[in-house]
Amino acid sequence: MIPYTKLKEHNRQNLKEVTPLKKPFTLIIEPTNICNFRCIQCFQSISGDNYFNKNKMKMSKECFIKIIDQMKSWKGPKLKVLKLSLYGEPFVNPNFCEMLKIAKLANIAERIETTTNASLLTEDICTKLIEFGLDYMRVSIYSAIQEKNYRVTNSKIDINAIHNNLLMLKRIKQKYKSNIPFVGVKMLDTYSEENDLFVNTYKDVADEVYLDKPHNWISYKGKSFIDDLYGSDVEKAKTDLKISSSNRMACALPFFTLAVRSNGDVSPCCIDWIGGTNIGNVFKETLEDVWYGERMFEFRKMQLKNRKNENESCRNCELFLSDYYTRDNIDGFPVEKLRIQKN
Repeated sequence: MIPYTKLKEHNRQNLKEVTPLKKPFTLIIEPTNICNFRCIQCFQSISGDNYFNKNKMKMSKECFIKIIDQMKSWKGPKLKVLKLSLYGEPFVNPNFCEMLKIAKLANIAERIETTTNASLLTEDICTKLIEFGLDYMRVSIYSAIQEKNYRVTNSKIDINAIHNNLLMLKRIKQKYKSNIPFVGVKMLDTYSEENDLFVNTYKDVADEVYLDKPHNWISYKGKSFIDDLYGSDVEKAKTDLKISSSNRMACALPFFTLAVRSNGDVSPCCIDWIGGTNIGNVFKETLEDVWYGERMFEFRKMQLKNRKNENESCRNCELFLSDYYTRDNIDGFPVEKLRIQKN
């Protein structure tokens, strides 16, 4: 299988040349926004009255089936990727494996993937991930050092248990002679010897082990998540961020992505935990109608005209500048060509 880190380059198209798309490349569905970790560099650690905390829930099977049915009815090519995870730990939802089965049978995507902390894997879940056809599983590790992992995740999860869960999955894959799910294990670069410890710890249970670039979630009341994680080393992370960023004007995500949250809210964004980019809800309109609708058109136009400050989430976001996380540059696409004609 293609390594996870190479997928963005596989059969890549120039987004500016194929825009406007009649159908998104990527659909993200959030099985739950609840997580069993409270990482200090994540909004999961924030308390208070905000959109995220007021909408914590597990997606119902009714909502999930509605989304899949809407995609089955939407004519056109398959999605390039269907991602079954967003702002929570997907295996918190006891229906995750059933959702995977429904999605796979629907045959709406070239591949299906998820992102997890791997702490909740069981033998039954591992077996069903193989049986129901999960193609890629990205595993987020927050530290290769036990005490640091406790501090960062605000949990009592033993990192040896996570390693053992991944070893269990590997053995079950071998039992069934399966190459899926492809397991990519990643950790944010620590700029220290911990990187080598991480690689050596997980190379025996993963198909790929790699380091991610640091990034900052949308700021909230002046909070900088990256400062909380790196502390006195934050300047190293910020320097790396600057080096690996480009001076873009528009965010490319709304031109190829849709995300559906646990409550059915629809957004073109995978980082907007505060809900400022919500442009619809699957219980009120179809995903196709959202994609072709006026709110999405205006959102894209806002990006191209460099009016991101008008949106409470976009004006505090820098992820779109990252060459590591965002490969596409849509700057300069003519607004008059934005309108999408339905088939």
